[in-house]
Amino acid sequence: MFKSIFAKLLITYLAIIISAIAVLSLVITMIYNWYIFDQKQKKLEMTGAYVNEMVNKLENKAITPAEFNTSLDAIGYISDAKIYVLRISQKSLTDPKGLQLGADLEQSNLISDLCTIVNGGHIFRKKQYSPEFDTYVVFSGIPWNTDSGIAGAILLFSPISQIYSNLTKLNLVIWLTALVFILLSAMVIYLNSLRISKPIKAIERAAGRLAAGENSEDLVVQSSDEIGKLAQSFNTMKQQLANTEKMRREFIANVSHDLRTPLTSIHGFVSGILDGIIKPEDYTKYLNLIKDETLRLSRLTTEILQLAKIQAGQLKLCPEKLNVKHLMDSVLSSTRVLIEEKSINVTVACDPTITIHADRDKLKQILINIIDNAVKYSGQGGELFIKVSPKPATTEFKIKDTGTGIPAAELPFIFEKFYRVDKSRQAATGGTGLGLNIAKSLVELHGGEIWVESELGAGTEVIFELPA
Repeated sequence: MFKSIFAKLLITYLAIIISAIAVLSLVITMIYNWYIFDQKQKKLEMTGAYVNEMVNKLENKAITPAEFNTSLDAIGYISDAKIYVLRISQKSLTDPKGLQLGADLEQSNLISDLCTIVNGGHIFRKKQYSPEFDTYVVFSGIPWNTDSGIAGAILLFSPISQIYSNLTKLNLVIWLTALVFILLSAMVIYLNSLRISKPIKAIERAAGRLAAGENSEDLVVQSSDEIGKLAQSFNTMKQQLANTEKMRREFIANVSHDLRTPLTSIHGFVSGILDGIIKPEDYTKYLNLIKDETLRLSRLTTEILQLAKIQAGQLKLCPEKLNVKHLMDSVLSSTRVLIEEKSINVTVACDPTITIHADRDKLKQILINIIDNAVKYSGQGGELFIKVSPKPATTEFKIKDTGTGIPAAELPFIFEKFYRVDKSRQAATGGTGLGLNIAKSLVELHGGEIWVESELGAGTEVIFELPA
């Protein structure tokens, strides 16, 4: 029942709305009931006070008995009450059996009520059964006050049937209104739950297809809330997975080619030596070629293994205090052969006093990977500018070449694994598309950041900062 988000939303919201409307309706009903009886009590007490005034006028002979009876009937009709005026004293109540109250007032609890009234108290009951009237009534009793004190009691009996009839009608209106609100709320909740759960179900289905290796179209969710952002993130993730899969396939194809080419060469040279096709005087030449090919294989496998270690979190840093100028000289010595092959002019701006706390080998590899990449993309006789600048909390490294530059559309992807800007050219130079990704991973392992600024045809500048 609660297995789907739609069912959970629908049932939860419905339970809350129904409970809230039911409680609100019950409270309104109770308040209205209290208000009706409170108004009835005030009305009967006002009627009793007016009757008290009329009785005193009769006692003072200000009006005639006929006028009094006419006024009393009119008051009773207006207030919908049966009115009794009893002349009674506290002394007469000590012997209730001697009281002659009349057949209409022979009620079991009336004597106790009269005792309360002649002592100055007021009595009001919302509901009591009157055998004499054979119905439920609202009862109100107040003292008959005169100038000389309490002379008796004024009793008012009003049928409750009319009040209950009005209350029933109003309660019916209240609960019908509540039912209408519940039905309307149920429709709104159903549509809203459907609106919320529908894109989630679409994401679930798309994720299932993606997990099964099937192609999935981009999700279209017309909302700017968390679900819309989730759909956008899913589309982005799907695109990144597609790009990664594409790059993985290209990488496997390129690595297979890069592995097969030197292995084929080595096999051919060794076979030629063993078969006597290659003359002994040419052994040195071909053995050097075999050596170059093995170094190429070694470099490729080293990069792949190092990338695997970084991804697995197995690569640890051994930081130490380093002199940056000395480290830079060592890096340039390692890359001198490649630089001299292209007659590239290198300019280094680095203060000999700059030091940094970093892993020597990892920082050296970062610089070699970046410089090696810059040299590959620089033409014959190009220039390479290296600048190291200390900052308050970091040390900044800038490596700028005068090569072909990188198109703006390619910049966001150059640090991705297996990515190649110029695939045909890089394949020719033996690159695997891992150098910059490894450099970025090592920079971030140090707690730094790296980025690229480039303009097509005007060269590329790689900048990275490490904590000082």
